[in-house]
This record gives sequence, structure tokens and C-alpha cells, in this order.
Amino acid sequence: MKNSALFIPITVLLALMASSATAQDTQNEKLAKALANYQKTGEVENCVSVRDIRSTDVIDDQHILFKLRNGRAMLNELPSRCPRLASENRFSYNVTVGRLCNVDTVTVLFATPGFAGPTCGLGKFEVYEKKPAEPTAEMSSQLQ
Repeated sequence: MKNSALFIPITVLLALMASSATAQDTQNEKLAKALANYQKTGEVENCVSVRDIRSTDVIDDQHILFKLRNGRAMLNELPSRCPRLASENRFSYNVTVGRLCNVDTVTVLFATPGFAGPTCGLGKFEVYEKKPAEPTAEMSSQLQ
């Protein structure tokens, strides 16, 4: 009887670990897909100028991709998970000097007007640049 009593908690633990691994795989796949057209520059910035931001993509509850007007992008990995950021896919921020920095926060916006979700701190901004266009088969045959 003692063995069967231990079997249930261990089974539950294994199931939780498997679902956590699957969630991590999905998160990694989403991140890879979002960055597929970009390559790391090795640069990390504390801030991004708000006027340079063209658009934003919420990747998951811990990553936001800021696409810039110059073709570059900045990936912000929040220090901790921001609940409902990915599911709501909307956030707001306030800035005082025209720059969004790693000391600032974002607030999840719920679809229901007038309701705001959690406020979460930002991390540093990792700089990416567009990958050079790969030659197409037609371009390759013209080069030969």
C-alpha cells in the first residue's frame, strides 16, 4: 500500500516536469521563429529611443521584440515571467525622457477596456540586425 501511495505523487511530478519541458520547447520555438530574420550583434543596450520603435512583438510572457525603424531589432528578456503578457499580446509603458530603459516597466493591457493587468520590469535590450538576403536560385544562376 505504501508503494502505491508514492506512485501517485511521483506520477504527478513527472507529468508536471513533462509539461514544463514542452512549454519551454514551445517558448524556444516561438523565440527562434521571431528572430529567424535577425542575427545577434553582441551589443546590449540599457535603453531604446521610443521614436526609433516601429513595432513590437510579444513573443511570450518573458520576451518582447522591439523592431526599429533602421531595420534592427532589440530583444528584451524580462527578468521574470509577466503573467498574461503573451495571451493578451498588448502592453503599455510610460517614459519621461523619450527612452524606454531596463529600469522601466510595462503593464499588460486586458482586452476589457479600463482594466490593466500586471506591471512587469524590463531587462536589458539585446541588439539584432537583419540577416543579409540569401541569393535566390535565379540570382545564383545569374552569378555563374
